[in-house]
This record gives sequence, structure tokens and C-alpha cells, in this order.
Amino acid sequence: MVREVSWRAAVLLLAFPSFVCYLILLHSAPSLTSHKQTSGEGGFQAAPGDTSESPDNETSQLLDWWEDWQVVQARRRSQLRSACIHVNRARVKTFSRLLIDRRYLYNLLVDDKHKVACTNWKRIMMILSGRSISTDPLSIRSDVPHEEGVLTRLSGMGTDLPVLGYKLRTYTKFLLVRHPMERLVSAYRNKLVRNSTSSTDFKKRFGISILKKYRKGQGHLNESTSGHGVTFSEFVSYLTDTGKANYWTLNEHWAPYLELCHPCTIKYNIIGKYETLEEDAEYILRMIGAPPSLHFPPIVTSKTASFVSAYFASLTDTLQRRLYEMYKHDFKLFQYDLHNY
Repeated sequence: MVREVSWRAAVLLLAFPSFVCYLILLHSAPSLTSHKQTSGEGGFQAAPGDTSESPDNETSQLLDWWEDWQVVQARRRSQLRSACIHVNRARVKTFSRLLIDRRYLYNLLVDDKHKVACTNWKRIMMILSGRSISTDPLSIRSDVPHEEGVLTRLSGMGTDLPVLGYKLRTYTKFLLVRHPMERLVSAYRNKLVRNSTSSTDFKKRFGISILKKYRKGQGHLNESTSGHGVTFSEFVSYLTDTGKANYWTLNEHWAPYLELCHPCTIKYNIIGKYETLEEDAEYILRMIGAPPSLHFPPIVTSKTASFVSAYFASLTDTLQRRLYEMYKHDFKLFQYDLHNY
């Protein structure tokens, strides 16, 4: 028997392979089984009126899965809180600053029923919110979810400060992250190396100016007017110089999570990782009461990790140190290691 679970609200902030952060609000969602989620850390308990002496094997496995995840999430939250203590306070926006200057909330997308981030998550949430009649996420063209106005930005809402503050404090919040260097290399390859509609735009917006400023020697005479050909070293020089001046002005695809998602200010309830994306995605979809037939699109194993060492080795020692300094808080906040690279 499926019982309804009434959620006061849920807010979902995601940072995925495209690594744009978004905010997701949920008012109500059905539960997975005849068990309901408790408000604390203890996972699930039998719903009132459930008189069965012992759950069947499938239900037992489901409860074990959710309980294991509660332990994982409690540990990740604890590690994040501990790491935040040591963060440079100059890089942490206060809660009141986020509310007053909504530029810092620009990357949070809001829908009071369901909301989400990254192309595949946006596709899923378009289906959940009724903005698409399709039932297959992959049937929605990849450019459609990114069109301006498809989803509402938190920074553009007409909500007054007390209401906005209430939402950010009381709604359930989710965050998904990736290894900083893998994320960076993925963004570089997708936006400045490959040939696609999206990369063409990024090459014009960033590539041309990067080449003009950082291309040296004879290569300067052969600068691409399209912005194609930016080396990883030139890209990192641009990032570290720009970030040194003001981190939050960096593009959402490569801005540090610290500035992009404000994890030391906004208290996230769920912290997922790209490395466990399949399980995280299933957990979130079931938690928000998505239709049982709706799942995150099949995950293609990323080859980015195999490229990171070579890209990192192409940098001078000085650039390597500057790059790590830029993302060091992301490493520590989410327990990532640089030694493998």
C-alpha cells in the first residue's frame, strides 16, 4: 500500500558534469513504500497502522539501502561542517549577504513543485513539472532545458527577504559535486576544445580574449579569430588571474563550489557526488516521489579522469600551485585528493 508523505518543501542544488548549480523546490511527494521518512537521521520507520510483523525481502532491502544512505549523508555533512571551519572567511558570503545581493543566487533555479540542474536533470524535472509531455528524458533536445525562462532563477523571484530567507533555511537542500580537477578538465574540453554549438559560443566569449592575452611568441601571429586552440595552460592562466581578482565573476562551469554553491553558508541536507551519480540520482528521484518508471538517463562512463594527469603535467609548477590554491577549499570541503594526479 502506498501512502502519501507530506513534505513541507525541498530545495535541490545540483552541480553536475556541466557543473552549474541550481536550486530545486518541492512541496509534496509520495513515498516509495508503505514506510515514511522520519524527520531525523534515522532513515525510515514503519508507517502508522502497518501491522505486518516483518517486511518482505524487497522492502527490507529498500529500507537497508535508505538507512545506509542516511549514514553516508550524515558523514558527508559532518565532514563539510568541519572543513568549513578552516575556510578563508573572506571567500564565504554571509546568509544576509546572499539575501540582499541576489547575484550570488543567480545559479539557483526554482520551481515550487520540482526543480533541477544540468541537462539530464533539467529534462527529468521538465517532465515532473509538466513542462514537457514526453516521458523519456532523452527525447527532449539537449538545448531546450537551457533556454532562458524554462526554469525560474531564485535571483529573479519577486520574493521578499523574509520569505526568501525562510525558504533557504527550512527547505531540504541537495548538492552534488565532482573532483575539482576532473570537473575543470571536463569543462575545458567541452567548452574550449570540442566543436559543438555550445563550445562555439564559449570560444567566442572566452577563447578569443584568452588567446589575445596569453598567447606568446610566434603563435600570437596565428591567433584563431574563432577562439579555437586555447591550450590548457592558457586556460588555467586566465582562471587563476581572474579568480585572484574576484572568484564569483568566473563562469559557472569552472567557478569554485565555494563561491558557486555557498556550501559553508547554505546548509545542505544531501551531498551527492559524481562518482556515485547513479545511486545518488536514484535516491533523489525516489525521495521526491518521482514516478517509479522515471530514472536518470543511463550513465556513460567518463574518460575525463584518464586525461587529468596529462593536462595537469602540462602546467608549470607555478601554475599547478596557483590552480590548487584556487580550488583547495573544494578539495577539502568534499574530501577530494590531488595526489592521484
